[in-house]
Amino acid sequence: MNLEQMKARLAEIVSKLEDFQDIESFSDEQVEEVNALNDEFGGLKKNIEAKERIEVMKQTASAPKRQTATKTIENAASSNSYGAVTVSKTKKDKLGGFESSGDFLMAVKRASAGDIDKRFQNTMYEKNGEDGGFLVPEEMREEIAQKMGSDEALISRTRQFPIGGNALSLPTDENQPWTGGVQAYWTAEGQPITGSDHSFGQANWRLHKVAALVKTTDELLEDAVALESYIRAMAPEAIMHKINEAILTGNGIGKPKGILTSGFKVTVAAESGQDADTVVARNVIKMYSRMIPRSRANAVWFINPEVEEQLKSMTDDNGNFIYIAPGSQMNQTPYGTLLGRPVLPLLGGMKALGDEGDIMFADLSYYYSIMKSAGIRSDVSTHLYFDRDQTAYKFIMRVDGSCPFKSPVVTQYGNYEMSGFVTLADR
Repeated sequence: MNLEQMKARLAEIVSKLEDFQDIESFSDEQVEEVNALNDEFGGLKKNIEAKERIEVMKQTASAPKRQTATKTIENAASSNSYGAVTVSKTKKDKLGGFESSGDFLMAVKRASAGDIDKRFQNTMYEKNGEDGGFLVPEEMREEIAQKMGSDEALISRTRQFPIGGNALSLPTDENQPWTGGVQAYWTAEGQPITGSDHSFGQANWRLHKVAALVKTTDELLEDAVALESYIRAMAPEAIMHKINEAILTGNGIGKPKGILTSGFKVTVAAESGQDADTVVARNVIKMYSRMIPRSRANAVWFINPEVEEQLKSMTDDNGNFIYIAPGSQMNQTPYGTLLGRPVLPLLGGMKALGDEGDIMFADLSYYYSIMKSAGIRSDVSTHLYFDRDQTAYKFIMRVDGSCPFKSPVVTQYGNYEMSGFVTLADR
């Protein structure tokens, strides 16, 4: 018998054994029949497992292997000290033998109809049990991770802590030399040194799940190129937007806690008589003065794009322009600068013009984020929406974040509040 015939016979034995379930007292003949079926079942099971192991070993032996080449005189200077040059994986290797992500996803769709592509027997794929899914190959995971690391992804600007577990706790020090903690004193010769006590707080983070579930129709599946573009564009944009929004305005309930709800932030009041829905030079100058001095070299202006139009004509009390547009003779960067610091317009997450949160001056190194060290988990299921002729592609990332500090910094004299997060009040 071949593998399929043995599996069919195994199913017949299971069905036959179900006939004996309601019998209260077995005859000698029935006992012998049950024992015979049991022996046959055990033998078939061992043979099936052996054949499946053989198939796995055959696939493993034929799978692409990491290659090395002996260094030559020409490349000796650039090769490693072990005398071999590593040959990097090709895109096809990363996709487990598939030509493209679209080719992979088309194969997943065909698998739902029972046509299992032989390339799925590669050991890099894992079945997800009852979900009937396939692990998305390496190439697609890398594409998403690269998008998350772009200039538009705020999490890349935070202080990041990849973790293996589900939570992180860190001691915090909110003392200043003039308010407590470790302090120094002028001491006369021969006099005892005044002691100081130091106290620590504690900040805690626990991972939250952000997920994108992308569904495709049979019509879209007919075009592998369109499908690949669709999946690659939709999932990263959705995840990035949600994380950005949480870093800026999250309330900390089932998601990270953002700048706008942080006890560490300082809010600058609107000017007396200032028109509604405006940002004026005095607002910006006061916001800049509230940034902790050592953070100014790292701080960035985050704005609702609607604010930028007002910045372009903004001058100080002496008539000097304080915003320099990108691409000008004085600023060759892709972003404008406001009082010398970059201005980053964000399409999502920023509040409407005139509301607190439409412009923020922030040093995101004061924002601590944790994420699962495994990164983004990606799966494909052909069963979830089977009755609707749809296939679901799922992308999950577990993350949390907040500022560990509960209050702003104050100057030694005058109690002038400063912070790494500065916002402008409603106006």
